[in-house]
Amino acid sequence: MKKIIIILIIFQSFGLITYAQNSKLVGSWLAVKVEIEGQIEEPYFVTQFTKEGKMIMMGMELGTWELDMNSNIVTMESEFDKDFSGVAKVLKLTETEFIFIKGGAKVNYIKLNETEIAIENSKSKLEGFWKIEHKENPDLIHFLEIELPDSFVLVEKDGGMTSTSKGTWIFNPKENSLIMMSLSHFLRGKYSLNSYSFDKIVLEQKGSVITAIKEKQEATTIERLTFTEEVFYDKNGDYKYYDDEQKLPGWNEIKLSLLDVNQLVYKYSTLINGTTAFENKMLTAEVKATLEEEGFTIDNIFVGYDRYTLPEDTEFPENHEFSQPLYPLTDDIFRVVGNEQITTPAGIFNCIVVEVATYSDVLKKLWVITDKPGFGIYAKVIDEDPNDTWGHYSVYELQEIK
Repeated sequence: MKKIIIILIIFQSFGLITYAQNSKLVGSWLAVKVEIEGQIEEPYFVTQFTKEGKMIMMGMELGTWELDMNSNIVTMESEFDKDFSGVAKVLKLTETEFIFIKGGAKVNYIKLNETEIAIENSKSKLEGFWKIEHKENPDLIHFLEIELPDSFVLVEKDGGMTSTSKGTWIFNPKENSLIMMSLSHFLRGKYSLNSYSFDKIVLEQKGSVITAIKEKQEATTIERLTFTEEVFYDKNGDYKYYDDEQKLPGWNEIKLSLLDVNQLVYKYSTLINGTTAFENKMLTAEVKATLEEEGFTIDNIFVGYDRYTLPEDTEFPENHEFSQPLYPLTDDIFRVVGNEQITTPAGIFNCIVVEVATYSDVLKKLWVITDKPGFGIYAKVIDEDPNDTWGHYSVYELQEIK
């Protein structure tokens, strides 16, 4: 089996220089079958053959081929890996099919009509954002974003680990099948569509069944935070915005405005890396405000969970930072950038807009309410870590003041 996998990689990584039969080989081809030593694999990878004799696979140029139609021999040369080099015997070459044998392996390709694929894909109604849950392992979740004309993104979340794969897809209405092509081991190859509707699809491959439910995605605007920590300091390295603290509501003013408030409900939306979709959940912050000197707390739910949805083995932190100007957050490198009226499900609010840079390189943008109800609390928070590897983008939006 290891030898088959190696040969599959070799046969998926080539380019082609054509002469008399150039027109037959220009275009996109799908590897549907490889036979070696009595075993059959169905790799389902697309390779693009250009008129210049190059092969493009996943955006990479991996080698060249020279075809001699007199002897039906393809000679391959590659600087990518010396193991790719060699000769292959052409068994069949038509406008739609290409079969050759090399090193004891027989490889079958079929030519793709990209225009027809785009048309059928658009008719399939499979476009959208889908969630695949695993009953045997509830901590393992797959998100599948299917886009037109033929691309998809697969996101796998397993505990605290997240991985992303990109690929292409082909819907065949005559066979009622779906071909998924990517480097993912979870979703790759040809599947029968046992059933599918606007909100549910059931895929089957060799007895294995995958069920996906369409997730309704509410419109969430992505406003990237483009400022940096450097803008908070002058050329001498001195902090420039000490006076901005005076522009914010004081914690005692906030306390007095919340004497009759018990809870603040926020929608927490996290952008799923590699997609344009968000994962949403509701968070509730308990509010305790009395006339006592320090009789004031608001749960800091701006960590992605509340006291009702705690991660395992986690205690909900208590707030004791009453003097912090950005209570209940404790970041102190900030600047006021203006005033704005925004609308959330909780109402229409006049807000002071604040930009924050934390010591952990996370950036925040805060909309602090300046009218009642809700004086001094956040109508909205954007939380972004711009790191390309482990970054995140989240939005908290006020839903209700109870």
